[in-house]
Amino acid sequence: MVESPPPQFLKTIEWDMMDKTKFVPLSMLSSFSVRCALYPLTLIKTRLQIQKHNDVYSGTFDAYYKIFKYEGFSGLYRGFWVSSVQIVSGVFYISTYEGVRHVLSRKEVNSKFKALVAGGFASLVSQTIIVPFDVISQHLMMLGCPKSDYQEMLCSIFCM
Repeated sequence: MVESPPPQFLKTIEWDMMDKTKFVPLSMLSSFSVRCALYPLTLIKTRLQIQKHNDVYSGTFDAYYKIFKYEGFSGLYRGFWVSSVQIVSGVFYISTYEGVRHVLSRKEVNSKFKALVAGGFASLVSQTIIVPFDVISQHLMMLGCPKSDYQEMLCSIFCM
């Protein structure tokens, strides 16, 4: 009979164990890369949700085709730079979460309660950053189209 090795204990990676000079820029770069790749889909989703009765776009591919045709490649990234400010929210979230956990650890608080309170504070900080920029970005997604019949049609539907 083959003996199994003794069980290994999992060690929790704590905030003070991480090299923050690498974590922060790499985390932001990762978030920015994902946002670059997915932003056109976010723009299309927003426009499809806002329209009434399929007046402008009949679906995802139709929206992509019309936006690219009438607004160009930059139309797919309308409002992107305002939206990209949100990448710092991830760093603020994790910093707040770990900071609150650290403060509560000194007071020997229950682990589950510590996670609950830290998550609440971190979400509050993160959403304070995200929501205003998200609202502005969504407005920019709908505005600034080139002058054409397409723009008049968009404005008559979206800009009431």
